Amino acid sequence: MDKIYHGDCLDILETIGNNSIDLVITDPPYGDNCGYGRGNKEILNNEDESINYKFLDKIYPKMKDNTSLYLFSNWKFEGYLRSYIENNTNFNIRMLIIIVKNNIEMGYGFRNQYEVCLVLEKGKAKYNFNNFSNVLKMDNINHSEETHPHTKHLNIIEKIIKHSSSENDVVFDGFLGSGSTVEACIRTNRRYIGVELDHKWFDLINKRLEKWKGQKTLF
Repeated sequence: MDKIYHGDCLDILETIGNNSIDLVITDPPYGDNCGYGRGNKEILNNEDESINYKFLDKIYPKMKDNTSLYLFSNWKFEGYLRSYIENNTNFNIRMLIIIVKNNIEMGYGFRNQYEVCLVLEKGKAKYNFNNFSNVLKMDNINHSEETHPHTKHLNIIEKIIKHSSSENDVVFDGFLGSGSTVEACIRTNRRYIGVELDHKWFDLINKRLEKWKGQKTLF
């Protein structure tokens, strides 16, 4: 509890007890086998979308009954995910959230200004707010060498955490990237279990942990 692990989340999940996780927020590789941004940053296990399917199969028994999972994706693969979930899992698809990004992506012909997030439920999940929109605006992220190409801003992660969990609940993220989920958990007084395969991002999160813990009392 309250630790991050360097490794494959499919292996780490084998060590976690069933019915022990209150909320899952995660952003697996999309599966388009390419680099991202001006630095052409690569993501491990990005060869195909099957990593998402394997993760969903592994995470379901680890979640408590009546809890939710927020699965980030993009317009290319959301349809494949939806089909797999409906035909091969016991998850209920509760909602599709549109994440509007406050930036102009690089690209030819079209500029990608949104991402998607599937809200999945094990049982009948409970939520804290009645005015939670299915269109969320994400604050701008100034990308650098120390930002993961799929970083989600804290304003989005914190909203999700506050909407779908209570203080001291256990939040799991199997694809931590640069660690937004961990930071959001610390700021909102949630427990966390996080996993990151790429040693670069794992080392970066470890360097930031003490800073985040020191800021906890400010929020």
